[in-house]
Amino acid sequence: MNMSASGLNPKSDIQVEEVRTFRLKSGQPFAIIGHNPQERLITDFWFGNFETEENFRLVGSHVCEMLKTGAYSYWMPDMRHLTQSFYCSEDWLANDVFPRAVSAGLERKAVVLPPNRNLPAGFDSFGSASNAIRKITDHRVSGFHDLDRAYNWLFEDNLQAMTG
Repeated sequence: MNMSASGLNPKSDIQVEEVRTFRLKSGQPFAIIGHNPQERLITDFWFGNFETEENFRLVGSHVCEMLKTGAYSYWMPDMRHLTQSFYCSEDWLANDVFPRAVSAGLERKAVVLPPNRNLPAGFDSFGSASNAIRKITDHRVSGFHDLDRAYNWLFEDNLQAMTG
């Protein structure tokens, strides 16, 4: 399945192919991991809620396993449609997932943030995403509200090399 630029893909000229869909026990999907091997890109598109910390961590762990193959350098989580916070996993992201990703060859991670709706902690995906980014004090991670800006930042060195 190819995901189009209709919200699952950062730019219309980049096709992201679905790798795995993560589902709740009810069968409802909560995250889709995609990739574009030519661009060395992994994406994870989140929507709704993931119900448990274990479900949330399954996705991050799967991305790390993909990065370990050496086939990817860029990671773009798209959390614009996530409706649940992941405060319980902020430290895990900063202290476990990100170091594993970097040691596996991650060059940049552009997180597409949900809107800040000032929701209570359990529903504040913006707050938990922002906190996780702040805990990762590394120039390789940045947050964005716009897919095109995230994409442009993620690949700016490649774009400069191609045009320079």
